[in-house]
Amino acid sequence: MEPELTHYQVLGIHPSATLEQIKQAYHAAVLKYHPDKAVSGTVLPTTVPDVRQSGANTDAFQLVKQAWEVLRDAGQRAAYDGLLSLKEMQSAIAYQDELDLLDMDVEDRHEGVRLFTHPCRCGDVYALSETELAGRDSLVVPCRTCSNHVLVRASGT
Repeated sequence: MEPELTHYQVLGIHPSATLEQIKQAYHAAVLKYHPDKAVSGTVLPTTVPDVRQSGANTDAFQLVKQAWEVLRDAGQRAAYDGLLSLKEMQSAIAYQDELDLLDMDVEDRHEGVRLFTHPCRCGDVYALSETELAGRDSLVVPCRTCSNHVLVRASGT
């Protein structure tokens, strides 16, 4: 599976770009990719297969619109930057095993929040609350005691 482009890559800007630079890049991309204005066959230089293979300006334009909607708002941009940092950090962590959330033990905690646990080879457990996994397909979870990590997939929940 090829990686998705970030909103910054879609607009061709650096993550430290100012709002004015983002706005300029957005306007240039709109002129280039808008289905009514673009030259036929102009697509983003991307690894996203549906955009590259279809050659449809509407796909590229939708990516540009999504990038603008997030990056123009300071709060949304900060949340997005945090998500990018988390993804980058998790991709750099080596994990020892992969499990499905359904393979973990479940404990009901106060206020209806569930805690998922799985034994680690050191004798302690990997612990994950359902709020930590909310909205994600998977999450790298550290052991509470040692340096081991597991990748927990949310599939089937």
